Amino acid sequence: MIRGKQPEANLKLGYRKLLWTSVGISVLLHALLFAVFPSFDFKAYSKPQEQIIIQLEEIPETHQRRRPPPPPRPVVPVASEDTDIPEDATIETTDFDLDLAGLLPPPPLEKTSELELEVEDEVVPLWMAEAQPKATKQVMPVYPEIARKANIEGKVFVRVRLGKDGKVRKVLDITGPAVFHQAAADAVWQWEFTSAMQNDRPVSVEVTLPISFQLQ
Repeated sequence: MIRGKQPEANLKLGYRKLLWTSVGISVLLHALLFAVFPSFDFKAYSKPQEQIIIQLEEIPETHQRRRPPPPPRPVVPVASEDTDIPEDATIETTDFDLDLAGLLPPPPLEKTSELELEVEDEVVPLWMAEAQPKATKQVMPVYPEIARKANIEGKVFVRVRLGKDGKVRKVLDITGPAVFHQAAADAVWQWEFTSAMQNDRPVSVEVTLPISFQLQ
């Protein structure tokens, strides 16, 4: 027995009707769309840009100023025994901190005090003294005239040996500008100190004394 397809399940019988129905609906929708939107204006999207403000500052014109010429260097009188050199001869300094050691005689570092004993006292290191010496008399040095004319200032350190009585027995060493050595040594010889004590007895010590030379 041959069975045929049922009419509801046979797609060939209804595909034409379904096709034209779909086409009609599509045409109707397009017509409706064109009726609602007769024209389409497409515009490109542009991101708003922030406004940048550039301010120009007026920079004043620079001018190069010429420095005035340096003042003339001071002159230092020179003492000489040569008869060919006039008495008012001077030399021009090259630096305010020059070393005038060649113009002055060396200080008498080996000079000893008249109070020094025939047998030199044993020197005790200063750090071992229980009581440090303190200055009881200080004499200001005389400012060297040659340094005053040259406007020279400085500081020297004088190392001396003190006796048991606290008086200067010997000038051992002087460091600093040589122009002040002699004046510093002459002043230090007049200084006096209290006695340095160790084990309840006076002892001889060595100390370093700073002396400043400044123009008023």
